[in-house]
Amino acid sequence: ADNHDIISLKLYQLTVERTPEEEKRDREVFLPVVDNLKLPGMEAPLEPMSGLALFLIVFFSLVAIVFAIVIGIIVYNKWQEQSRKHFY
Repeated sequence: ADNHDIISLKLYQLTVERTPEEEKRDREVFLPVVDNLKLPGMEAPLEPMSGLALFLIVFFSLVAIVFAIVIGIIVYNKWQEQSRKHFY
């Protein structure tokens, strides 16, 4: 069994002679309306970050990168020390 998604529907209505009163009634009944529908890509734009927030993000990112490099160097030196051949 496969799962299938319905992507679109094409519906056709036969042309029928109607009075203006019937047209108004049918338009009120069959007009689809969705008040709470959020379309993708229609979100409100985000507010730009303040200068302080941007500074803190950049600062802590740089601190984390330096910390990771220092930890990497320490681990590499320990690995080199362990893998060195000992002749004694």
